[in-house]
Amino acid sequence: MKRLVLVLALTGGVVPRLAAQGSTQDLLQQASAFYERLDVERALPLLRQVVSPSWPFEVTAAQRVAAYKYLGACLALVGKGDSATLYFRAAIERDPFADLDAAVFTPAQLRLFGEARRLTFAVAVRPVASARIDPRTDRLTFTVVTTHAGLVDLELRPVSSDSALRLFRGVSDGPRDVAWDGLLADRHLAPAGRYELRITGSSQLSRRADSAVIYFEIRHEVAPLEDTLPDLTARDLVPEQFSRSAATRDLLRGLVVAGTALLISNGLASRHLGGSLKPGAAVLAGAAVVTGAVAFAGDRRHPDIPGNIVANAQRRAERAGQNAAIKARNSAKTAATVLLVTPAAGIGP
Repeated sequence: MKRLVLVLALTGGVVPRLAAQGSTQDLLQQASAFYERLDVERALPLLRQVVSPSWPFEVTAAQRVAAYKYLGACLALVGKGDSATLYFRAAIERDPFADLDAAVFTPAQLRLFGEARRLTFAVAVRPVASARIDPRTDRLTFTVVTTHAGLVDLELRPVSSDSALRLFRGVSDGPRDVAWDGLLADRHLAPAGRYELRITGSSQLSRRADSAVIYFEIRHEVAPLEDTLPDLTARDLVPEQFSRSAATRDLLRGLVVAGTALLISNGLASRHLGGSLKPGAAVLAGAAVVTGAVAFAGDRRHPDIPGNIVANAQRRAERAGQNAAIKARNSAKTAATVLLVTPAAGIGP
C-alpha cells in the first residue's frame, strides 16, 4: 500500500495516454521503487534523466514536478540540504500547489520543502471543474494558492469586457477557497461567454510578485420563454365612432322613406278620381325627413359609440392581463437560470 501511495504521489495520479509518456512513467516508477528501498544512488540518475533537456520522451508538467520533488527528497536523505532546496524550489515554481505528504516524507524533508516555499513566491489558480450552479442556492468555488504570505488580488471578468469583479483582496498564505455567487459587479447574473480569472500577488517576505490566470466558459440553462400576445388590431375590435358615411346613410334613408310615402299617397289619390295628397302621407314624409336629418346631425356632433368603447376596453384589459401573466412567468423562469461552467483551455479571448 505504501508503494502504491508513493507511486501515485510521484506521478500526480496521471495515467499515460501515449507511448512517449509511458517511457517517462516507467522511469519514474523505477525511481520510486529505488527511493522506497532507500537506494538513493540508483534513484537519482533516473530522476535526473527525466528533467534533463536531452531526455527524448515527452514529460508532462505533473511528471516534471514529481521528478523535482523526489530529486529534492533524495538529496535531503543524503544530507545535501542546499541542493534539495533548489530542486524543491523548481517544483514549487512550476506548481505552487505542490506539497509533501507528512505521512510519506521525513521531518527533515518537510523542513527543507518549507524553506523552499519561503524562498520562492508564486501564485496559482486551480482550473475549474465542470459544474452546474444554481446562483440562488449554490456557489462556484475557486481554489487559489500562494507559496508564502502575500497580498493577493483575485479578479474575474468576461474576456469581452474591461470591467472586472474583485472576488478577494487581502493577505493569503497557502491554499484558499474563494466562493462566487454567479453575479458580476452590477449584481446581474453573469452572461454566457468566456471568462478570465486572474490572481496577482506580492510577497510579504521579499519584493517578488507573481500572477496567474485561468479561463472557463459559462452557458445558461433556462426553461423556454413564452412570447407575449400581439396588440389588438382594428380587426379584433368593434368601431367606437360613427363614420361620416353612416350619418349620410341615415339622412338618405330618411329621404327615401319620405319619397316612398309621397309616391304611395300620390298613387292612391290618383286612383280616387284625382284626389289630392293625403295629410297623413305628408306628415309621414315630413317625419322621415326630420328623423334622417336629426340622425345625420347627431352622428356628426356625437360620433362615439359608448357600448363599443366599453367592449373594446374590456378586450384590451384582457389582453394586457394575459401579457402581464406571460411576463411574470418569464421573469420567474429567468430568475431560475442555472449556470453551466466548463473549463476552457488557451490564452486570451
